[in-house]
Amino acid sequence: MAQVGNQAATQVLKKPHAEQKVEVFLEEATGVEAVAIKYSTWTEGLGWCGQKTIRLDASQLDELHHAIAVARQRLRRRRDAAGQPSEPAQVIQLPRLS
Repeated sequence: MAQVGNQAATQVLKKPHAEQKVEVFLEEATGVEAVAIKYSTWTEGLGWCGQKTIRLDASQLDELHHAIAVARQRLRRRRDAAGQPSEPAQVIQLPRLS
């Protein structure tokens, strides 16, 4: 895995909108590892512009994972109740620091 400065390789989540992207990457600053989630939008003439970045430590990452799993389950139940087809889950791998 390539490491640039204090950031490990980036994982970009695929999104149906070409003008939005979410990146997940590991950061290490002063010996502390954190996960950063960055939301960017495409602006003609400027390119990709970072809108928001959230940094999480390991304990917060576990809490976020749980919250996302609960939200996903609730959305699936609502879609099933409405008779909408289910979408397959997308699994991403976070980069690891060596």
